Parts: sequence; C-alpha cells; structure tokens
Amino acid sequence: MKIINFIILAAIIFLTLSCEKIIMRPNPETNNKAIFEEYVSLVREKFAMLDYKGVDIDQLAEDIGQTIDQNITEEELFDKLSQITLALKDAHSTLSNGEKEVSFNFLEGYPPGFDFDILADNYLKKDINPDMDILTNEDNGDLLAAYGPLVQDKEIAYLWIPSWDVTIEEEQIEAIFASFVQAKGLIFDIRQNTGGDPSLATKFASYLFGGQELYTGFERFKIGPGVDDFSDSEVYLRPANSEVLFTKPVVVLVDRYCFSASTTFTYSTNPMEQLRFIGQRTGGGSGSVADGFLANGWKWSLSTSEFIDHLGNHLDDGFEPDIPVKFDTEDTSKDEVLERAILELQ
Repeated sequence: MKIINFIILAAIIFLTLSCEKIIMRPNPETNNKAIFEEYVSLVREKFAMLDYKGVDIDQLAEDIGQTIDQNITEEELFDKLSQITLALKDAHSTLSNGEKEVSFNFLEGYPPGFDFDILADNYLKKDINPDMDILTNEDNGDLLAAYGPLVQDKEIAYLWIPSWDVTIEEEQIEAIFASFVQAKGLIFDIRQNTGGDPSLATKFASYLFGGQELYTGFERFKIGPGVDDFSDSEVYLRPANSEVLFTKPVVVLVDRYCFSASTTFTYSTNPMEQLRFIGQRTGGGSGSVADGFLANGWKWSLSTSEFIDHLGNHLDDGFEPDIPVKFDTEDTSKDEVLERAILELQ
C-alpha cells in the first residue's frame, strides 16, 4: 500500500510540475510575423527618442508589415527589421543576426577632424617633445593617455584621452593633473574617442572645476509603452576630492567620433565658464542602452533614454563646438584644431 501511495504521490508531483512548466514558460512563436511584431513592440516600448528622431513607429510598422509573410527568407526578414533599426537614426540601437550587424552610421557625411600621424609627428613624439608623457596599459601596451606641456608653448598643458573604454587608476589621474599645476591653460583632446565607461569620463570632468556641484542636465528614461511614459532624472557633477583640480582656462578638442561616454564628458563640462569647445560637431549617442534577444535568437539593442543638457538641448545627434575648425589632412606639418586651441589659450 505504501508503494502504491508513493507512486500516486510521485505522479501528482510530476503532473503539477509539468503543468506549471506549460503554463509559466510557453514557447514563443518564431514565424516571420511574430518576430516582426515582437521587434516593433520592443521599439515602441523601449526606444526613448521616437518623437525626437521623428519616427512614426505605427506607420512604419504598417508599411513594412504589409510586405512580410511566411514565404520570405530569413535574410529578407532581417533586412525588413533592419529598416526599422536604421529609421531610428541612433548608433546605439543595433540589430544582429550573428553574421551581420546593422546600425545607423553617424559618421557619414563628416570629413576627418583628426590624424594620429600628424599629431604624433608634430606634438607627441619624444624627439619632438621630450616632456610629453605617454601612459599605456602594462598588459597590452594600449595607449591610455598622452599628457604634458606643448613644445609650441610650454605654459600650455595638453591631455589626449583616445578612449574611455579603459582603466585609469585614481593615482594615475592624480599624477596627470599634478603635472598641470604650473600651466596657464589646458587643451583636453577627446577626438576619436567613441566612448566606453561614462564614470571614467565624469571622473576626469570632476577635476576641471572647484566649488559647488554643477547641474549638467537631466536624463529622460522610457519606462513604458505609452508616448508619455518617461521618468526624468536630474544629473549633477561634484568636483573631485583632490588638491590638483585644474580651474584655469580649458579648451576641449572634439570631432564627429566623440560619441557615447564622450558625450557624457561634454555635457558634464559644458556648464563650466572657463571651458570652450573647438573642432567639429560631435557624434552624440547620449542615451543609456538596453539589449536582449528576439525569440529567434537575433540580438537587439535600443537606447532607453536621452540626455537633455543644462540649456535644454537634446544631445543625441551631437552639438556644435564654440569654435568650428576644419582639419586639413593634406598639410602634415600641423594640426589645425590643436593650433587654434593654442591660439585661444594664448
């Protein structure tokens, strides 16, 4: 009898768990229509800039949806979903099928604003400027920062951070800014810096002012599927707890490659009165990003917020510098953007 009771109990447990699995975890549909509708729903619910980018997602979905049936290939389906991705005009929003990734090209139509060889040959190399320090990653030799006085004017300090997607320790940042104590001005070069860690960008920004915290703007987060489902979060920057804050005039060099965390740096420093931007319109990319997978395994990412700066400007498409300067790739004897910054500080 005990054996029979045990068998009955085991059967009940098995059926209960099986039913729970069926009820709680249904297999999502992966037919063409279902995948298309899933992606449209994600964009409608999560993408934060439909209004700012001028995207009518309902009309777009209706137009493209009419061309989708069960007879089109996977490649054709991917191309149709890609039309939605590209319509967002946001380089943070991407779609990938494992072989191909689609995203908006924010660099298209912009001429070069930087040339590493010109910079190195005329300003950075030891035989040109023996006082220039180069900070590298000890593990792989990657360049983290170049900093020091400029041979063209030794009272002007120069700092180039080519990427925020690195680790620079607190003591290294302290050493960098300690070397600028005697300088009358600083040229902070973030050209070619497409982003990385926003907290590193704000850490460097926090060394460029003293006194009270700065209001830098607010981030608008998409929190639901409705057109007005947003939550705003104000952002403030506090000065670093350091004895080597640089509060003298600063010029920030920018180009179209300044994207993502570099936008974090620009909106963090823009309210500072002693600071000017020189170069080319920046690349933008102001929002936070969420990502995931569609039911068929394709990976998506979408900007779930946008940043509005302290003056009320949307920053996702970048912003114009205070002093626009064209870069001449044919003249290898000088960097026009850097030279204009030297003149500004002189």
